[in-house]
Amino acid sequence: MKSIVRNIVLCSLPVFVISCGEEPVSGPDVPVSDESVYMEVGLSLSAADNTASGRTSVPEARSATGDPSGGYVTSDSGTETGKPQENAIAELLLVIADSGDKNIAAALLEDASGSGTLDYVIPVPFHLLKDHAGEQVHVYVFCNPTDKLKSLAENVPGGGLPEDFVDMTHTVSDLQDDPAWESGHFLMSNATMCVTTLPDDWSDYRSISSPFSLTGAQPLAVERMVARFDYKTVKTDNIYPVSSNPDDINETENPGVMVQLTDAAFFNVARSFWYLRRVADEGLTDISVCGAETADNYVVDPYAESKMAISEDMTGETDFFHADIEDPDSWDWTPLADLADTEEDSEWGNDAPETRGYHIWRYIPENASPKQDFQGWNISTGIAFRGRIVSGTGCDPELKAVLDGGTEPVYVYKGILYGSWDMVQAAGETNEDLKVAWNAVENNGVSYSDAGFTVYDPDENGDYETYYFHRNVHNDNGIDDPESADYLCPMKFAVVRNNVYKLAVQAIFSFGLTDNTPVEDEYAYMMMTVEVLPWVTKEYEIIIEE
Repeated sequence: MKSIVRNIVLCSLPVFVISCGEEPVSGPDVPVSDESVYMEVGLSLSAADNTASGRTSVPEARSATGDPSGGYVTSDSGTETGKPQENAIAELLLVIADSGDKNIAAALLEDASGSGTLDYVIPVPFHLLKDHAGEQVHVYVFCNPTDKLKSLAENVPGGGLPEDFVDMTHTVSDLQDDPAWESGHFLMSNATMCVTTLPDDWSDYRSISSPFSLTGAQPLAVERMVARFDYKTVKTDNIYPVSSNPDDINETENPGVMVQLTDAAFFNVARSFWYLRRVADEGLTDISVCGAETADNYVVDPYAESKMAISEDMTGETDFFHADIEDPDSWDWTPLADLADTEEDSEWGNDAPETRGYHIWRYIPENASPKQDFQGWNISTGIAFRGRIVSGTGCDPELKAVLDGGTEPVYVYKGILYGSWDMVQAAGETNEDLKVAWNAVENNGVSYSDAGFTVYDPDENGDYETYYFHRNVHNDNGIDDPESADYLCPMKFAVVRNNVYKLAVQAIFSFGLTDNTPVEDEYAYMMMTVEVLPWVTKEYEIIIEE
C-alpha cells in the first residue's frame, strides 16, 4: 500500500508592534524620585523575519524563532499574530545583568497594560546601578512574571538582589490550567539576547520624562514560553473511510466500513521549561541563552542531560513528563467533538479556504532531544488518536450486523475487514490466500498475527477501538521511511515555544492499532497535515510508500 503524509510548516514574519506618538507606559502610581533612574524598554512580539536569511526554499522545513540575523529558515506563506489574550502584557519585570549574567538591577512594572503601546518606562533603584556606569550589560524582560520571577526584584536580607536567574525553570502542575498560559497573562521572555552599554553619567536619566533607552531603536523581541496546538475537523463527525489510494482518499477496499476518531490525547508533555530559551549544537555543546534556533541546532530543555543517557528503546527516565507514553492511564483524553466549541483561529494565510476551521486546543511546554538519533518514542511529544470501527452507507448487511452488534471479534487480513471468524472462512472459499491463512490458524495452531490477521475485540460498550499515533513534527527533511539512514534530521520530532502547531487528519489508510502502544512507522496509518507557525510559514510535503 502507498501511504502519504503531508506536513506543511509555516514560519512567521516579524510582527513589530511599536508605539507611534504615544507616551511610554510607566505605571499610574510610580512617583518621580531622586532615588531612581528611569529605563525605557521597547518591545515587539517575536516572529521570524522572512527576508533576513534570504532562504525561502530549502530541504529542511523549520519553524523559526529567534534572531532574524541568525540564519534560520523562513518563508512567505502567512502570519500568526496570536489572540488578544495571548498577546496582552499586564506586568513587566526588567532584569539588568552583568556580562556573566548575574542580576545587578531589577524592577517590576505592576501595571503595564497602558494604552496599547509596547514602549515602557521603568524606575530602577539608583543604588543598584550607580556603580555600573559605562558597563556593558545584558537586558532581560519577563512579561506577566510568576511570583518566582518577581523575587528577582526583591531585596534579600543583605540588601542586594538574587543574582542567579538564567537557569530558573517553571514547572507545569496542571495541563489544563497553568500560569504559563493564563488568559491575558501569558508568560513571555526574551526571544533574543539584548546587549547594551549603560551611560557614563546618570544625571540625564533621573526623570520619568527623560529615560535612558535600554533597547535603542530596535525593540527587544519577546516570545511566549509555551507552544499552542490547534485542531481542524476535516470529515463530518471525524468519520473516515479506510482509504486505499492516497491520490483519491475516497477510494477504498472496504466499502461502507468507516473509522470514527473519537478522542485525542497528548503524551510525553514536558513538566518544566526554562524561563529563557536556549539552543546548542548537537550533544549540548556551545549552549547559548536566547540564541537563535537554526535548521541545524537543537533547542535545549531542562532535561537535556538526562535525555543524553536514555537509550532508543521504550525504557528510560520518565519523571520529566506528564502523560508519560509508558503509562497510558495517565493520558488526558479530549473528545474531538468538544474542539468544535473552542475558539476558532482563521487569522493566517489571508484566510484562504484551507486555513479555515482550526480551533485552539491546548498549550504545552517545549520538549526536544539534544541529539539527532535520540528522538525516540520515549522522548518525543506526540498525540494519540482513539477511534472505533463503524458501519456506514453501503456496508454489507451481514458485516453491518456484526459491527453494530459489537458482540464478537472481527478480523482484518491484508487491509480488508471480513467480519466474524465464520465470515472469514466463507470469504476464503473464493480467496485462496485467505483460505490458507484461515486454515493455518484453525487447523495448524498458527497465531492470528503470524498468519497475517489483526483481531479487533469489542469493548464493554460493543465498540471496536483502534489507535493512531503522531509524533509532533517540528523540522523535516522529507524522508519519512524509518528504515532510511536519513530518517531523522535535527529536531525532527519536537515542540518548541512560541510556535502554533496546526493539526488536521486528512485521511486514514489503516484500521489502526488494537491497543495504545505506538509503533515506529506512524506514517503508515493516516495522512496528517501539520502547519507550524511562530504565533506562520513553510510548506513541505512528505510522501512515503509501503
